[in-house]
Amino acid sequence: MQVEKNIDRRQLGKRLCKKTAMDAQMKRIGLLAALALAFAGLNSQAVKQPARAAIYSALLPGGGQIYNGKYLKAGLVAGVQGYLLWAALYNDGKRDEYRDKAQNAPNEILQLDYANKSKEYKAKVTNDIWWMGITAGLSILDAYVDAHLYNFEADKAKVHLLFDGGGAKLQYRF
Repeated sequence: MQVEKNIDRRQLGKRLCKKTAMDAQMKRIGLLAALALAFAGLNSQAVKQPARAAIYSALLPGGGQIYNGKYLKAGLVAGVQGYLLWAALYNDGKRDEYRDKAQNAPNEILQLDYANKSKEYKAKVTNDIWWMGITAGLSILDAYVDAHLYNFEADKAKVHLLFDGGGAKLQYRF
């Protein structure tokens, strides 16, 4: 009888964990849908604001690229940032695992081996965090520059450089 209650409790716990995970997943999907709708209206502007593009890119990986209408870049940025975040979390988990193994190792040789592996994973976490910062900075810079160059073709048509005789003349149409 006691064994059946323990099994029922475990099954109930698994169901609750699955339900909690599903609720969290639905919240993430809802948040992404809300952000997509918010960014969808922003893309129709004739003039892009570089500061706004940089802010969106800082708040959400690929947000500034979505604002500028560069959806392929946005997917690439979000994918790279997502991978780096996953790698940092994975390596941090492995670091904790080896640190715990080092503390509970039965002999000194295993303890040193586990401690070295823990240090290796700590270095990987640090490396992942640096790469996340670098890619985030480059993403912000890219969004800022793209917003500045958003109307480049239309503005280029307004400027004409004319050569006549021995000189050059610059003509700008308003």
